[in-house]
Amino acid sequence: MKTTKQIIGIAVLFILMITPQHVEAQFWKKVAKTAEKAAEKTILKKTEEKVSKKTGKTIDDTVDGKPKSKKKKKSKKTKKSNDAVISSDTVNETEELENGKPAFAAYSKFDFVAGENILAYEDFSQDEIGDLPARWNSSNSAEVVTLNNTEGRFIQIGTGKGSYVPEFIEEFPDNFTLEYDVVFDFDVAQYAYQRDLMVVFSDLKNPGYSLQDGTPGDNGFSFAIRGGISGGGGIDIYKYNKDRNLDLRSKKGIELLDKDNRGRGEKIHVSIWKQKQRMRIYINEQKVFDIPRAFEKNTIVKNLKFFSEISEENTFYYLGNIRYAIGKPDMRNKLITEGKLVTYGITFDTGKASLKSESYGTIKKIAGVLTENPSVNVLITGHTDKDGDDAFNQKLSEERAVSVKKTLVSEFGIDSSRLKTEGKGESDPVDNGDTPEAKAKNRRVEFKKM
Repeated sequence: MKTTKQIIGIAVLFILMITPQHVEAQFWKKVAKTAEKAAEKTILKKTEEKVSKKTGKTIDDTVDGKPKSKKKKKSKKTKKSNDAVISSDTVNETEELENGKPAFAAYSKFDFVAGENILAYEDFSQDEIGDLPARWNSSNSAEVVTLNNTEGRFIQIGTGKGSYVPEFIEEFPDNFTLEYDVVFDFDVAQYAYQRDLMVVFSDLKNPGYSLQDGTPGDNGFSFAIRGGISGGGGIDIYKYNKDRNLDLRSKKGIELLDKDNRGRGEKIHVSIWKQKQRMRIYINEQKVFDIPRAFEKNTIVKNLKFFSEISEENTFYYLGNIRYAIGKPDMRNKLITEGKLVTYGITFDTGKASLKSESYGTIKKIAGVLTENPSVNVLITGHTDKDGDDAFNQKLSEERAVSVKKTLVSEFGIDSSRLKTEGKGESDPVDNGDTPEAKAKNRRVEFKKM
């Protein structure tokens, strides 16, 4: 009797004999990716053995020995892209859009719009699991990991005090946006002396200065997520100025950091928008701070860093999906006058056509332009990066363009006859590089006046 391995071997040889050359290339592309993922999982397993058992237990949907409320599992099947398993639910989500259901809830007060030019993107895809991130300077320990319940890679930040400086971010104009994801793993209700993670914008001449100091020099601004001493955590902002009479501090609590631990292990999306002196900060799709004079007129931002101070063992923050963009979007002029608008603020779940809710602000702005110009018709074009199978990316880009159209129609009342859609997959890149920044620039949605 033939063994299972022998049967598989014969099947593979048979497939190769009858498969055309271009299909064979795609086959080996998938095999290579599968092997790469398997190797990565082996490395991750070794890394996780060194990490706190509490962390693994929590991220695996358990807190303090009590299972979290279970979400209905989605069927997972079909092909793997470089970073995610593509769910068969993608088809169902597209059908929901066809039935007129909104792609995401309407966040009427969410007005965040990402900068028009992506300058930096960090998903740690170029770093090995378990290593220090290569493009960062740090005065504390950090390593790249993956989480069981969240896509992508993150840096794990644990006990200690120090800075994490993204050295690839060097330009700080009057207008920029910074977005990142945070996951925390600790019991918010349990006593701790310190468990803070903040982002600091400063006027320090050198980003390597004061790495053990969370303050931003003479002039600057910081936003912090604080785990709390006990009984719940919160968030705060701190404006620093050489004239200390102009210092400002404001803090508040948020539900995600309540002592019931509802936010533990969940991804928190932070969006920060600087417009000259003004700073607006959002947690997920809720605006939490809007400071008109976050910077004085003479303040020149020269660098940014993340800073953590954690006193307890087995206490972790995870930081990832950092996107930095510059420039004030001028959607009306781009679309109406120039005839073409390229957007990076419309984002999707990995490998899916489902819109992320943080896309709301950008789509709302576009809907406003179309409402004010009822004679304008547009072609919506979806683009992907080159990760994954060509044919899959082509179909995905088409579905994403349809998602945007359906949202404009169902959420904002734009006449569907004014909107046409197409997808170009990975065939029309704006950047031929293989860096995270290049891939982020290629993942875009374009609007062209017809």
